[in-house]
Amino acid sequence: MINFRNIFVALSAFCIHTQLFAAEIDENTPAITETTSELTSGVDDGSFAISDIKVLGLQRVELGTFFTFLSVRVGETIDAVRIPSIIRSIYRSGSFDDVEVMHNGSTMIISVVERPTIGSLEFDGNSAIKTEDLERGLKASGFAKGEVLDSALLSHISQDLEKQYFSYGKYSVKVEHKIVQLPRNRVDITFNIKEGEAAQIKKINIVGNQSFTDEEILEQFELSTGGWFSYFTDDNQYAKEKLSGDIETLRSFYLDRGYIKMEIVSTQVAITPEKDGVYITLNIDEGDIYSISGIKFTGETIISPDALRRTVFLKDGDTYSGAAITYAEESITQLLGYRGYAFPNIQTLPDINEETKEVELTFYIDPSMRTYINRINFSGNLKTDDHVLRREMRLMESATMATSLVERSKLRLERLPYLEEVNVETPKVLGSEDLVDINFSVKERPSGTIGGGLAFSDLQGLMLNANITQDNFLGSGDQMSLALNTSKAFKTLSFNFADPYYTVDAVSRGWGLFTRKTDFGNLNIAGQTLDTIGGNLSYGIPMNEVSRLNLGFSFQDSLLKSGQPVSEQIRDFFASTGQDIDVEPELDFSLVTLNLGWSRNTLNRGLFPDAGTSQLVTMNFTVPGSDMEYYKINYKLDYYYPIATGWSILFRANLSFGDAYGDGKGSGGARLPYFENFYAGGSTTMRGFDTNTIGPREIFRTPTYGPTLPGTDPGDIPTTVPLPSEFDRITVNNRAVGGNARVLGGIELIVPTPFADGNRSIRTSIFYDIGNVWDTHFSRERYSDLDAAELAIIPDYSDPGTYRTSAGISVQWISPMGPLIFSLSKPLKQEAQDRTETFSFNIGKTF
Repeated sequence: MINFRNIFVALSAFCIHTQLFAAEIDENTPAITETTSELTSGVDDGSFAISDIKVLGLQRVELGTFFTFLSVRVGETIDAVRIPSIIRSIYRSGSFDDVEVMHNGSTMIISVVERPTIGSLEFDGNSAIKTEDLERGLKASGFAKGEVLDSALLSHISQDLEKQYFSYGKYSVKVEHKIVQLPRNRVDITFNIKEGEAAQIKKINIVGNQSFTDEEILEQFELSTGGWFSYFTDDNQYAKEKLSGDIETLRSFYLDRGYIKMEIVSTQVAITPEKDGVYITLNIDEGDIYSISGIKFTGETIISPDALRRTVFLKDGDTYSGAAITYAEESITQLLGYRGYAFPNIQTLPDINEETKEVELTFYIDPSMRTYINRINFSGNLKTDDHVLRREMRLMESATMATSLVERSKLRLERLPYLEEVNVETPKVLGSEDLVDINFSVKERPSGTIGGGLAFSDLQGLMLNANITQDNFLGSGDQMSLALNTSKAFKTLSFNFADPYYTVDAVSRGWGLFTRKTDFGNLNIAGQTLDTIGGNLSYGIPMNEVSRLNLGFSFQDSLLKSGQPVSEQIRDFFASTGQDIDVEPELDFSLVTLNLGWSRNTLNRGLFPDAGTSQLVTMNFTVPGSDMEYYKINYKLDYYYPIATGWSILFRANLSFGDAYGDGKGSGGARLPYFENFYAGGSTTMRGFDTNTIGPREIFRTPTYGPTLPGTDPGDIPTTVPLPSEFDRITVNNRAVGGNARVLGGIELIVPTPFADGNRSIRTSIFYDIGNVWDTHFSRERYSDLDAAELAIIPDYSDPGTYRTSAGISVQWISPMGPLIFSLSKPLKQEAQDRTETFSFNIGKTF
């Protein structure tokens, strides 16, 4: 057997006498080593005709694939001169660490050592950059699980990782790699990353600004030298992307104020020797202020000139504004989108007059072709039926494409409570210029729970429950719940079902049956127990895209047990029904209630929105002839105002009022049943106060007795003589009796949740709550016969100047077991006898 490496070395030595010949294959090719195989006798120049090619050492690479790497074929005659090119072509494939070429007679033998494949790729110590982002960056360089390992590139890969961290301001980062050999020629690679601390911004210098101060400019920047919230926002940590964004913000700041020739002359970033600080210097040239001299529209102006002109909020003589021009371009694009032109080309061409410092604007409009919808596709809906998503669409296949309707359809999907995230793309159909597909990708969230177990509420304590709750029943979009719950306050068995698309016109229908036993005492509410059985039926009728009208009725049969002792409010209520509570302490009644409602919803999501408005007006009243005749009206407003990515402000208001109508059946006139009163306090109304403890409380009036008089006969029972009512004693209990009027309000600053950035299942907010509950029929005049000291004990529960406030921080989490609310709060204004709580925890409802 002849080894061609020996032949090559021998010929080279002969040609240069005493020097060895070094074949330069390429920079990654290992040095050619000598072997001890002897030359085949009779071959002086080493040439021969190839009759066969054998390959040794292949494991992963297929034989057929290997032959595509060779630059020689069977039947060719080769000599030692061609060997380097053959080796070079094999190495060029990037799959081998070592290559030897030999021959045995006319058979060429190629022995190879394959490079290992990457079995796994791990990162240890990374927190600033997600593992997915690091893997994505390496994959773009051909370095990923399953790829062939090129050991020579490892050091370069480590350097590339460090450069990624440099863009996040972590200049002291160190990246080391570790290779672990595995069976079947595989390796595990682990990158150990020591991120270090991000360099903090020490100073931002603006050079060249004449018209605006540094403070005015730096207020627009995302980066800063630090402040109160820097721990959460990291705005004082340097990042290349943030600086690029701030430079664009600076450019827009000047363009919006007429400085059309403003330029960023240079950007300098200096790092301290310790690599823990950064100094940023921006050199700018402001230029002059330019004004508008004229506005024209050209191109294929499908839209009327008047409609086009209304999109531009500038007129001759106004200062040039880049923001106004951008708004005009977006408005024209939107108008064309309404007409099916989904991909128009709108360009604004400024004609600048340097002498007069004026700009004439020409809007060039190219609507392109009218676009039609080919297919509407959905992906990611593993549980939800396709038709459930499709019925939310405001477009149809084969219809013209309207960008506004695409966004409207996306918004309707985002409002579904069982979808966490919705994305949409509108790619053109291959081979067609006027057809697009609309592809919606959705991410589902857990839509319900099945099972039972233990739960805890700060009000009701330990609760045992068994339930089936589904907001997306069997993927149909229907809502169903069957629940059995027991706690100190409630014992409930209920079934509810709602079909949001009872008709194809989106008329909804819901119905339910329930039996409930309530212990008011454990809810901090006056009274004893109320046993109720009933049912309800309701319909929702859409009025437009964002508004609905709700109609329904409910029936209930109830038994109220008053218990002892009896407060003045409960005594008055029983008297209004014509019943003496001292004689008949139980009240059996039946009610038929009509329910009317109107809602308007422009929120951008069904759960944890951060933009839009939600309004709800409800009116419930018992039908005339019911055992009790009363009505209740409620208005609820939630307004979200976004201020930055992950930051928004929530304004809340809740106005409630109720009263009786008719003359009633007893003394004192009709009144709203006290168990239908409004209450406040707790995690769902006013945080910082114990649940249902704000507002009117039970008042107990106890007669005072004088000396005991003996009977006239020896066998008579002694008589206790009551004193006049002015000597009665007053006690105000801690249990609330509620009121017929309630006002709640508040403001919340919604902030990014630390360590959960971008997670739509958790929300953190800083809140301020204000509100109160009143009894508009309450009058202290009723107790005017009391002694002044006793009368002073009774608060005026009708005083509109009485209110409470609180502030704190709240965290809400949509967990697998349901919504969890954690609130840490402090009352800022409270009344005597108020029961407060610093920490509250609740399961089952978001605030």
